[in-house]
Amino acid sequence: MTNRRMGLLAASVAGAAALTLSAPSSADEVADFYKGKTLTLIMSTGVGGGNDLNARTLLTHMTKYIPGKPEFKPVNMPGAGHVRATNFLYTRAPQDGTHLGAVIRFYVLHQALDGKGVKYDATKFNYLGSTTVSNVVLGAFHTAGISSFDQLKKKELIVGGTGVGSGSVIFPNLFNKVMGTKLKIVQGYKSGHTIDLAMERGEVKGRAGFTFDSMMAVHPTWLSKGTFKVLAQIGLRKEPGYESIPLAEDLASSDEDKKVMRMFAGVVGVGSPIFTTPGVPKARVAALRKAFAATMKDEAYLARMKKIRLSVNPVTGPDLEKVISDIVNAPPAVLAKAKNALSRKGLVKCKAFTSAKYCKKKKKKKAKKKKES
Repeated sequence: MTNRRMGLLAASVAGAAALTLSAPSSADEVADFYKGKTLTLIMSTGVGGGNDLNARTLLTHMTKYIPGKPEFKPVNMPGAGHVRATNFLYTRAPQDGTHLGAVIRFYVLHQALDGKGVKYDATKFNYLGSTTVSNVVLGAFHTAGISSFDQLKKKELIVGGTGVGSGSVIFPNLFNKVMGTKLKIVQGYKSGHTIDLAMERGEVKGRAGFTFDSMMAVHPTWLSKGTFKVLAQIGLRKEPGYESIPLAEDLASSDEDKKVMRMFAGVVGVGSPIFTTPGVPKARVAALRKAFAATMKDEAYLARMKKIRLSVNPVTGPDLEKVISDIVNAPPAVLAKAKNALSRKGLVKCKAFTSAKYCKKKKKKKAKKKKES
């Protein structure tokens, strides 16, 4: 090698080294960004439910793994069957990694079925992962006098629901249309916790759309003491420990109905997703995913989750993105059948059924200012 070539090579190596030393690493950039900041955790449910508890617990432990160790503040944003919170995260929240969403899985289904008010694309969010997958249940309070699913086809059961796009309305409606049950759906309760209180008051007699995990976290003795009888479960496979409870898919009477119920079982597979907004720089998304993965193995987090009776059975961000893409892009025939099964006819308004203090308040529309002539 000539002296000239050796000189050029040495200069090139020196230049690269200098560039490496002068430019901060992506990890340093992420740490610098998050240092001193406060993350906003948007939850699509009210305070006190399983989703609320799960998300708050996650962020309490996860922030120590995020470069810069930011704080976080929880914001509950229930409404419109989880569409309100999802729309906010997609259209209004900063696209910089400072806002995270913990939204009940039905926002994905709502988009797939061309639901009202959707301003988001669920496939465009940056998913960190899902903390767990737990089957959805349909059940009756002990005062209802119902002990089997077949009885629901002969005897009316009054069930409580929140938003029209929430699982507490979607699933009982689905059972009525596809499985021939006689569920009377009272729609418009403030939250799932409010429905539980309504059952304890004897106002409604059942509930659908929440998970085994949520129920065990908030009401750990309901199953063991026979307070609440689970009549069917919705999921891709039976919940461990509850194999005696039939899957909804197995209760369907036709192949077409089984396919519809199977699609909804897939929705259950979304689990308890945590995501950030679209447009976030890749280095920050990678850092958040790494922090999520580390938290799933954190001993303090696992101990806390066990104490509050929430299971940890995580799904990675990339795997979750595939599950959500499959739902949104399901075959048209399946989507059409599912959409037809979710007609909202026959819903009973909360305020017409019980005291308005238990029901969601309708937002007043702001009057438009008249233009000056």
